[in-house]
Amino acid sequence: MTEVQSQQNMETTADNSVILEDNSQLIDILKSINWQRFATLCSSLGNELNDQQWRFLKAVFLENAVAEYSNGMLVYVGDEKNGCDFVVPSLNNAKIEMKYTAEALYCAKKTTIRDKCKAITLLNSKGTNTHSNLPESYADYLLIVETRGAALISKEKLKKYVVSNGDSLSAVVPTSELNIIFQPSDIVISDKQDLKIKERFMSVITEIINSIN
Repeated sequence: MTEVQSQQNMETTADNSVILEDNSQLIDILKSINWQRFATLCSSLGNELNDQQWRFLKAVFLENAVAEYSNGMLVYVGDEKNGCDFVVPSLNNAKIEMKYTAEALYCAKKTTIRDKCKAITLLNSKGTNTHSNLPESYADYLLIVETRGAALISKEKLKKYVVSNGDSLSAVVPTSELNIIFQPSDIVISDKQDLKIKERFMSVITEIINSIN
């Protein structure tokens, strides 16, 4: 596809959202991510960062992993306030928000996708939410990820399922509305590797603290 043809398949709205007339290019990019490595990473990570004080680090850790395993096709931006984790430079900087939720798409040890995904928290304002639906600044696409699968939905489709919970927005989406990126049959859960993330992270913190004269 030429650059002109690519631009013809995109539209940028006044709020800088990118609407792709054909999602196939984005889906192909996401499918090219090394999800096998990601699954091995998640399996190795286990419950190590599940404590409340470590959950933010876990999200940053997994989001960066997806960007690293994308071979440069996704660029990590980590804009938590506006709901955007990645941009896709080759697609006019289309914005993607990623949400990792354990067993979001597949029940444990099962290979048949759920009828509806588990509840996904889209935005959490910690008591200051003023939105009844996704703000204009929210990413163009949501990428729902778990260890054994991932799926994509556009913001426009997602809006139909958004529920306001006072201080947060969430959604339970029929999986028939999703584009499947990878599924259990695409990966093999290999032997876990001993990551020792907390130990290594605390070592870096100590090193930085002691670097101050």
